[in-house]
Amino acid sequence: MRVKICGTATFADLACAVAAGADAVGFLMGITHVTQDAVTPEAAAAMIATLPPFVEPVAVTHLTKPADLIRIVEVSHCTTLQIQDMVTQEDIAEVRAALPYLRIMKAVHVMDASAIATAKHFADTVDAILLDTRTADRIGGTGIPHDWNISTRIVEECSVPVILAGGLKPENVAEAVRRVRPYAVDVHNGVKKNGVRDAERTRAFVANARNCS
Repeated sequence: MRVKICGTATFADLACAVAAGADAVGFLMGITHVTQDAVTPEAAAAMIATLPPFVEPVAVTHLTKPADLIRIVEVSHCTTLQIQDMVTQEDIAEVRAALPYLRIMKAVHVMDASAIATAKHFADTVDAILLDTRTADRIGGTGIPHDWNISTRIVEECSVPVILAGGLKPENVAEAVRRVRPYAVDVHNGVKKNGVRDAERTRAFVANARNCS
């Protein structure tokens, strides 16, 4: 099971994720909704320059205009882009044309069964779908799980890898993996303690995600 640790805001956060064995680290840039741990593309670039091999840097953003998306990727040097808010397939195509090396993930918020159609719609255009939750003021990092029955259907019916996010933590990630069978899992607040990324919880999350049967 592949694991992404999101909300990397400091070199200490980065070291914690790498030491735990994360496959990918997410940097929150270009933020329009409530969130914690946002960084500038320049700050992300400084951290990414220290990454060891085989750890993927992911630009996670609320921005939607292709020019803005292209800029944060170019400045940060991320190799994957995670788009949290709504964009069109044409917007995604424009970003892909400008950055042909880039892997693009589209977040789909699982509020009800309509998420199945939304995920299948974007599956023709992106490299992966990320299933997340949202509230009135947050489009990620809510700490709230969604209906894993819907997530399971999306995994079964989508033609691209599906990454499960939304309220995951060391205590529930094994059950989530067993039930949903995603390509990967993604965590942000679930590995924090007192508002700070915690080494023990991060290690436990990665281990529990990978060791479940």
